[in-house]
Amino acid sequence: MAHLAAERRQKLGLSQAELAELAGVSLSFITKLEAGRANPGFRQLNQVLDAVGLTLSINPKS
Repeated sequence: MAHLAAERRQKLGLSQAELAELAGVSLSFITKLEAGRANPGFRQLNQVLDAVGLTLSINPKS
């Protein structure tokens, strides 16, 4: 999921610092997230996804 946020960030022309500010998280968190070294909670992940215009859905199995 982190790679989707990174791709979207780049497509929007945002720097990691700009995304961090928009999402209300630290730059180091964004750096670690994009490098696959962060273990984000739902809230943090949702903040980042929301900042780049993506949503996270959890649906029951059918």
